[in-house]
Amino acid sequence: MDNNEYLYHYTNIETLALILKNQTIRFNSLDKMDDLQEQQTADIKNIGQFCYISSWTDDSTESIPMWNMYASLNLGVRIKLRKNPFKIYNNTAEDLSKVINAPVNDASNGKPLQSIIPIAEMFSKGFFSAQAMSKELLIKVEYTDDKEKLYPCLLSEEGERFSIALGELGKYKNLHWKFQNEWRYILTVFPFQLNQPLETSLQSFQLTANKMRYGIEKQPFPYYDMYLSDQAFSEMEITLSPRISAGSKVIVESIVEKYNPSATINESHLVGLI
Repeated sequence: MDNNEYLYHYTNIETLALILKNQTIRFNSLDKMDDLQEQQTADIKNIGQFCYISSWTDDSTESIPMWNMYASLNLGVRIKLRKNPFKIYNNTAEDLSKVINAPVNDASNGKPLQSIIPIAEMFSKGFFSAQAMSKELLIKVEYTDDKEKLYPCLLSEEGERFSIALGELGKYKNLHWKFQNEWRYILTVFPFQLNQPLETSLQSFQLTANKMRYGIEKQPFPYYDMYLSDQAFSEMEITLSPRISAGSKVIVESIVEKYNPSATINESHLVGLI
């Protein structure tokens, strides 16, 4: 498979253990990122908390700055996975009817609606994500000094109606971060309780939108864990940090053998060079 179909993620051994044990990748919200500029917009406060991301790079060459910042030269690993590695779910009318406590007509003609987060799970946890339905989470970050991109205007108003362009969040970073060559998976969520009468749900939707508009709504969760597909998980490659100790190497080998024995472990190309 062509290398352009793969992405790389620098992290520590503890996080690797959780990824392997749970077969998940964690998405954190923009307000938890090291680039404090990311969560800011020109018009809405606290809106970055509804945008969750997982950061990767397409640079197959090991990066000393990336090792230092996100993994460490002594206790880190670099994970290699195919692009869009997430598990895909089939959503049936029966699944949805259990969540909303009402019959749901099956209009799929035998083809279940697919998503990378089960619709029933979204409803039960009180949120909705359009990206989860489109299965298109991956974008290449654009590095810029354009203030209109770095501090976007998300609010559009027409009379009493308004909309919030959550999809504009997380796409741009300051030129200072260009060394990252970052690709990221972006999941924007809208807090929404559907398991209640329709009229109540619509009122709740409008109230939540207004609270987001004025920066007083709270995120439904601080992070979200996305499940990896079995195929992507089994193809994982793990590169050890350049100065990893013999003991830490044993730890990595042990957790890989236990949770993902088909994964490949590689030595760093920087061993002996730094």
